[in-house]
Amino acid sequence: MLPNLQQFLSLLVCGIQLWGAALTYWLPLRHSPHFWQRALLCLIPYIPLSTFLLWVDYTPSSLFLRAGAYILFCMWMIFASHSCTQLDWSGATYCAIWGILSALTTFELWQLLVWCLAQVNIFLPLDQPSALLLQLLFFAAAYCLLRVTVAHSMPYEGSYRIGPRQQISAIILGGMFVLLFLTMQTVTSTGVSRETSIFVVVPLALCQLYCITLLYLQTELFKKAAMEKEMNSLNMLYERQRQQYQVAKRNVQIINRKCHELKVQIADLRRMAPNAALQQSLNEAEAAARQYDASTQTGSEVLDVVLTEKSMLCEAHHISINNVADGTCLHFMDPADLYALFANALDHAIELTRKLPEPEKRMIDLLVCRRQGFAVLNIISAVPDGPDPGRETCDELKIVKRIIQKYNGFLTTESNGGFFAIKAVFPVQ
Repeated sequence: MLPNLQQFLSLLVCGIQLWGAALTYWLPLRHSPHFWQRALLCLIPYIPLSTFLLWVDYTPSSLFLRAGAYILFCMWMIFASHSCTQLDWSGATYCAIWGILSALTTFELWQLLVWCLAQVNIFLPLDQPSALLLQLLFFAAAYCLLRVTVAHSMPYEGSYRIGPRQQISAIILGGMFVLLFLTMQTVTSTGVSRETSIFVVVPLALCQLYCITLLYLQTELFKKAAMEKEMNSLNMLYERQRQQYQVAKRNVQIINRKCHELKVQIADLRRMAPNAALQQSLNEAEAAARQYDASTQTGSEVLDVVLTEKSMLCEAHHISINNVADGTCLHFMDPADLYALFANALDHAIELTRKLPEPEKRMIDLLVCRRQGFAVLNIISAVPDGPDPGRETCDELKIVKRIIQKYNGFLTTESNGGFFAIKAVFPVQ
């Protein structure tokens, strides 16, 4: 095989290995548009970067120059992570650190495998296509294992929420790991005796393991703390909305009673003053009263209250709400849960729809019905173009999901063609 072709294949394999480590941590995250096109474009610079890294590793150079080469590579991986995913720069830095540590660890494991085979007189021709293919398969297996374990469990809702303390700690631990890696490579390439090499390499490997373990435990602890904080906030919001049902029920009853009294007074005025000018004013007053007397009859008192309340809110934002609701299929739900479910779902739909600049496009469709022993809830709202409104990071959708799961139901969201749909199905108990 031609030397130049062998060298090119070695560089290509090295670039794919580095790119694969980054891809392992990109896949569980929320992706940027055209993710695979961006990811493949980011693969191109990995080949010259791997060339530079190999040149630094195999030439007599200072430790600082070699560390600088890895810092340059880390900067490119940060940019690639930010470009291919929806991470901010802090999250992209954290993702890049894990990608570099994974690539270096997997490379050390490959070296260990080669050394173990050599002890039983099995020598791999490292510059031959067969050995390069075996190396790629080894890295692919290692990255697949990382993908379903570490890389899958670390993100929270498809992202990294990295604070200053966690960021600084990750940079320090990542820098220590790279320095330990460079020191280990220097020791193993100087040709010292096996006994001396083992006594140096083993403590270095243990220190590397300590860095990775500490970084992973730190990630899990910070994620758990963030989840507990968010859960406490959701619990407070949920309980407040459960308590709000009685207040909303009284408010709707008062509004309906006052509107009824107002319509009776308007009718009396019609009989007392039948002239045309006053009739027009009375018609306008009656139409205004009718808007606030939008009492909905669905067969469920709770659903009537929340739909009446949200209808008035839609009127204030010039949103047209159309509902076909059979509240009798929801009789098994706790009244406070039922109120919180529809209040949050409709609040989310109203918040999205009111951002439309054209009032004629602001509309919400609500369907509640019974189908084959299941209660079905569909809320379709017109939404403006922009970020995906189906992200389950908003508090309203999280509470909706929690309530539906409480009654053994399933929630799905769908965004398509300028419309956003919340679809829920749960068994009628």
